[in-house]
Amino acid sequence: MLKLLPLLLLVLSIHLTPDVGCAAQIMATAQNSLSLNPAKMLYEAGDNNGALSTLRRYILNYPDSPHLFEAHTLMARILLDESRDDAALFYLERIPKQQRSATDYLLLAVVMQHCAQMLEADAALSAIGADIFSGKDLALFYRTQANSLLFQQQPLQALVVLRTALQHSIPSDQGQLFKQVQQVLQQLTADEVAEAAFMFAATELNDALALYRAQQALSGGDTDLARQIVEPLLGSVQTAAVKIDVAALLDRIYGHRWYQRAIGVVLPLSGRYAPYGELVRQGIELAVAQQVDNPVRFIFLDSQADVEQTELAVRALVDGDRVMAVIGPLMGNTAQCAVPIADTAHVPLLTLSYRPGLPSQGKYIFRNSLTVKQQAEALADYAIEVLSLNTYAILSPDNRVGAEFAEQFSVAIDKLGGDVLQRRSFAEQATDFRRQLLLLKGDDPNLSSEQLKKLAVEKEAQAAAEAAETAELLGEDAVPELKERPDWLPTVDFEALFIPASAEHIALIAPQLVYYGIENVQLFGINGWNSSTLIQQAGRYTQGAIFSDGFYVNSQDAQVVAFVNAYQQRFSDKPSILAAQGYDSAQMLLAMLSKPEIVSPQMLQQVLLDIDNYRGVTGIQGFDDFGEAQSKLFLIKMGRRALHQLQWETVGNQPERQDIMPTYE
Repeated sequence: MLKLLPLLLLVLSIHLTPDVGCAAQIMATAQNSLSLNPAKMLYEAGDNNGALSTLRRYILNYPDSPHLFEAHTLMARILLDESRDDAALFYLERIPKQQRSATDYLLLAVVMQHCAQMLEADAALSAIGADIFSGKDLALFYRTQANSLLFQQQPLQALVVLRTALQHSIPSDQGQLFKQVQQVLQQLTADEVAEAAFMFAATELNDALALYRAQQALSGGDTDLARQIVEPLLGSVQTAAVKIDVAALLDRIYGHRWYQRAIGVVLPLSGRYAPYGELVRQGIELAVAQQVDNPVRFIFLDSQADVEQTELAVRALVDGDRVMAVIGPLMGNTAQCAVPIADTAHVPLLTLSYRPGLPSQGKYIFRNSLTVKQQAEALADYAIEVLSLNTYAILSPDNRVGAEFAEQFSVAIDKLGGDVLQRRSFAEQATDFRRQLLLLKGDDPNLSSEQLKKLAVEKEAQAAAEAAETAELLGEDAVPELKERPDWLPTVDFEALFIPASAEHIALIAPQLVYYGIENVQLFGINGWNSSTLIQQAGRYTQGAIFSDGFYVNSQDAQVVAFVNAYQQRFSDKPSILAAQGYDSAQMLLAMLSKPEIVSPQMLQQVLLDIDNYRGVTGIQGFDDFGEAQSKLFLIKMGRRALHQLQWETVGNQPERQDIMPTYE
């Protein structure tokens, strides 16, 4: 019996020990349920109601959670944002004193000040110091401390604290800080204002003090003094909040809404997208350099490809700098957030983003960018009107852009009377396209290679038999070539294949088309095909393919040649489509603002809508009634070793075509 005991214990240990993977999964599930990340993400996304609801459920469901008091803190922060002071105080007071963090004491001080309990607020502040905080909480600490000093009738000391806050603040906090500075200044006597002007000369508070003095002069009826003080600020103010107040004061001085003869530009000039923003900037700078006598000023602000930073930049330009128009933003999400700001301010926004639907969102929204719809329609028009192709297939990447290209091309072909017989897609990371290509060909992708070869022989024999039968019926002497299948006919049931993918994808797909027997079809592509590398890798397979683009650096069009030469001379590099779009946008606006009678953004908006037959280097000719660019795209034909621009015009119902062959081939 004793000998069996170790064996029995071993068996019991096996059955009683939980599965390690299962235990880890249970632990991970428990940790996820205790996480405050869902609530934090909702709060950061601006969904206060969703965050509050999530936090309430958390507090009720997990009263023993180690993060319980952190949940109370976040609840109080959100409630303070919504000016619900009593509710915020309720959650803060439920945190035991010994468990309170520095953030809890800061929020508690804010609540007490809002409730005019200044002594209690000072007691909470005394428990913490500035070195504990960073970011928004640091600015909040200084603002709270300044309020305390103001209550203690120490306004100059409060200004010292607010100056320190401005030195450590982020742009989104500066508006509130300067508003508080203005409130402190209103508590000063004339002598104290003079003392403050001396103390804070050449500091972050200098502009705010000058603005305050100008406001006081205007309120006292001295318009000339107010103008003398505020006009020098126009070229020196750096903070958006002060710029906006300066512009509002100028409105009062002049008796109407004031505008600068300036154009704002919002681009990603730092961060991962900075190289793209810099290309646009170079195009704009070239346009400005070519119009030396034009007094229009360009004001560049960095969007950082960030929505919040973009909102601040656009507001600063339209409400502070009072520009006549804004060029940019470049990225889709930043352009989307800029649209309502510019449209509400009635300032034309000429975005460079191709995100669908932007111009239709406002009367003051324009676009100069290569869109999916423009490319699809240009290719369809050429394919049907010039090449007389009737049947099509589409092979697109399985992503949003690929799906949009496929849909827009299908719609364009259908409108012109053509037929899209097949639509196939492939994974973005795919390198083997066997299944999609066999399906396009009408073969079963589940068959083996030997079975496919046998099937191909049978199909060829059947085609030859049908050709011979047709020849016999029509007369052998009349059409002897029909005895066997012509080698120029497509090997599939469609005449053209549209592949809206990158050059990297095409370098892999094009050889596989031939390998799987899809031959004698016209290939169509998009601007992503415009790559010298593609010709090097797959030129023999893409020869004759046609793709669209919004700019072609080797074009022989006179305006493009002049632009390319000027750009190369200035920047020692060939221009990209982004540089060309920046150049065209700036040139258009400069041409409009060269007319002295255009004195407001509203007048400029109407002039932009009236542009007709403009000859831009990107093919832009004007804008439609919705602000969408009307452009004649470049159609490029791929040769064996080089690219050729196709030029064609529709004269009546007879399209005329001309191939422009580059001199270097």
